Amino acid sequence: MLSNIRSMLYIFGVVLTITFGVIGCSNTNDSIGQQDDLFDFEPSPDDGNELKPLLTRVVREPQPFRANDGKIHLVYELEILNFTTETVDLTRLTVFGDSTDTVPLLVLEGDQFMRRTLLLEYHPFKRAPLEDVTVDQIGPGQTAVVYLDVTVDSMEFVPGRLINRVEIDGPPVIVQVLGESALTVSTEVGVNGNQVLVLGEPIKGGRWINLNGCCDFANSAHRRVVRSVDGEEFFPERYSIDIMEVDESNNLFVGDPNLNESWLGYGTELIAVADGVVSRVVKGVPDNKPGESPPFPISLSDGAGNIVILYIGNGTYVLYAHLIPGSNDHLEVGDFVMKGDMVGLLGNTGQSGAPHLHFQVMDGNSIAQAEGLPFVFEQFDNVGVLVDVAEEDGDAEGDGLDLDNHVETEDEQNLEQNSPGIILTDIELLPAPEPRVDEHQLQYTIISFPN
Repeated sequence: MLSNIRSMLYIFGVVLTITFGVIGCSNTNDSIGQQDDLFDFEPSPDDGNELKPLLTRVVREPQPFRANDGKIHLVYELEILNFTTETVDLTRLTVFGDSTDTVPLLVLEGDQFMRRTLLLEYHPFKRAPLEDVTVDQIGPGQTAVVYLDVTVDSMEFVPGRLINRVEIDGPPVIVQVLGESALTVSTEVGVNGNQVLVLGEPIKGGRWINLNGCCDFANSAHRRVVRSVDGEEFFPERYSIDIMEVDESNNLFVGDPNLNESWLGYGTELIAVADGVVSRVVKGVPDNKPGESPPFPISLSDGAGNIVILYIGNGTYVLYAHLIPGSNDHLEVGDFVMKGDMVGLLGNTGQSGAPHLHFQVMDGNSIAQAEGLPFVFEQFDNVGVLVDVAEEDGDAEGDGLDLDNHVETEDEQNLEQNSPGIILTDIELLPAPEPRVDEHQLQYTIISFPN
């Protein structure tokens, strides 16, 4: 009985096959036309695709801007994922403009490559020396970020695209399986040709030191910040700056450094850098004592202290952080402000160790879920440049000053009154370069805004 059923099912299947075959052969003229296209098929040439041990990508297209060193900067991040079960050594990164037949714009190898590369597991709040967290190897399944700053002499030399070629050393098994070409991986990224944002001054007059600014990876705490929000990573502080006031003797404070009022910039009026609408306000966060930060954990919403975010159009937002409590009480979401209007007073709230203005431009209404955007100020004067004397003497690179997460040391607790302060230890003032206008600020410059 069972064999009879199987026989019937077999016959039924054959019938169905034949029936559907007949139906298919008796289809419309359109189907016949599609089949005719088969005779026009021409195989495409071999595109040369190969299996690679690494996946590489650029997070965001760089946008060129002229900095106060006179050069055009293209700032971006290259992510490298080790897609193998083997540890690989990063040996060289070469950046070309438009074609690999041209002279490289940047070559990083050895220590230079290592010092600009961090594993994504690195947390910016770790206060380990930078040499202890930078890497020259990527383990199986790990992802590293290379922080890049490519410079050219003028806008006429800015390429339309950048080609990033990563060279590695790995276990012989990689070469055995994939061949020698697997030890080189390239990725391209276009260059954003939009006009860089030009802003008014955030502060009037004064004498200010710019810290943690673009584009020195080794000495900028902001540059290394990566935020993971809702399954995506962001680099919101890519171009952020910290601004602190200094006097003619480069003192940051006069009197007791444990009092906010002793710091020269404390209470300075901050003004809108452009016409805009208030898109976010945080109020009521108390002042910190200088040298101390709020205990962990701290919520993301309170990390910047009292803030004002202005939407200034074209998908662009401006953040003022660490404001004095009560100084932004006059603003509410939806308020319109004009360029030059007061938005708050410079303070020491949130994740801050001393009075300063944290200023950044971004493409979203969040301090974390946004990408940092480049900007230039309409006008300012270069007063001088600060140089780390220890670095000039050949000592190891420092890991920057993180004003947004300052940890007080015993030496800082014992600072004498009228001392040069925390920031200027082992630093000397060099002669000022020629004043420029319409320029971004590189860090460790002393500047003055128009009154």
